[in-house]
Amino acid sequence: MANLEYLKAKTTEYAVIISRIKREFETLAHKKVEHKWLIEYLQNKLQNVQSLHNRLKSIVNTNTENRKIFNRAVTNIHNIENSISSINYYYLPALQKENSADLRLRELLLSSAKRFSMFWLEDIIICSYQPLAIFPVPPEAPIIFSPPQQAISLLEMPGLYHELGHDVFQKFKEISDRLKKATSSYFDKLSSQSGPLNPGTKNHQKQEIDEALDYWDTERLNEIFCDIFGTFTCGIAHYVSCIDMGIRFKENPYNVDLRDEHPPLSARVYVCYQTLTTAQKNEKTTIKAKKSWDKYTNNNHKSFDFNLICAEPLLNRIVEIAILSINELLPGCKGYKTPLIDDSEIEKIPDNILLEDILNQAAKILLNYPELYKDWETKIFKALKF
Repeated sequence: MANLEYLKAKTTEYAVIISRIKREFETLAHKKVEHKWLIEYLQNKLQNVQSLHNRLKSIVNTNTENRKIFNRAVTNIHNIENSISSINYYYLPALQKENSADLRLRELLLSSAKRFSMFWLEDIIICSYQPLAIFPVPPEAPIIFSPPQQAISLLEMPGLYHELGHDVFQKFKEISDRLKKATSSYFDKLSSQSGPLNPGTKNHQKQEIDEALDYWDTERLNEIFCDIFGTFTCGIAHYVSCIDMGIRFKENPYNVDLRDEHPPLSARVYVCYQTLTTAQKNEKTTIKAKKSWDKYTNNNHKSFDFNLICAEPLLNRIVEIAILSINELLPGCKGYKTPLIDDSEIEKIPDNILLEDILNQAAKILLNYPELYKDWETKIFKALKF
């Protein structure tokens, strides 16, 4: 149990931290006017922290060595820590490190999100100093972290659409519920189709199926949904980006890693491909990318676990439910179906810049006309104002 001296020390420490954060927000409110909604949200959150701190001071000022009072004080410490951790570890550093290229990318991505009917979004922070990830709390103003090269290269940028998918998944619990129900129904049906077996074999098979169902927890369903969402909203460019990620990461694409919340790379690439329209699958760029992936994966062996956990009928059902959910919950979100730019205009810089158009054009040039890419990228970055 914490003693009184410790509680007094923490009360003093939190007073200093809260005061520092308050001053930082006052400064940022003038510097980062584009983040007005978010900063006001965080300032309100800090006021709640101040209220918790005032209660902590009241408890400590009783100067009483009482177990119940101490327990209340420790609970308040936990609540304060939980409330300020997202500010201290995520939002403040992101706001402080955000640069002009991040702000321009934010502007483009916000425009895309509005086209996807992500009506709840008030703000986005793009912070390019670590691998792609998202902090979607609150979903109204997520932080999207990206690699430092994100604002100076188009190679990984389609992954931003995967990250937007996490914000959608966070916003709508229905998506998780539906995907869990779909996986449960699939494995229940698989179990019922086993036919007559001796008790030992039947128990062993049931255990394998139960473990396969357990594998598809909320975190992995979240990741596979985001692969589908990324391809649905960004088309072929996201599919190509996923293949690029799969080949760059030196690991067996069929490896089922129970420690990783991400499904096997092969399953992720598969659902991206299944999300594409028939016309998109027949594009020369898609065909080239798929051939590269097929050649890469041919050197690897599918394990029993992979064939059970990532069976194509199950993945197809996940894709179906995910797209149905997107169509229902984001009724204005139309899948990206724009045909790739014609070869005769391959180096054209469009007048009305949509990020999805640019990324798909980049994918086509890279896979079909790599010799043209460097000069085109220089021109497009000027047009994008990076």
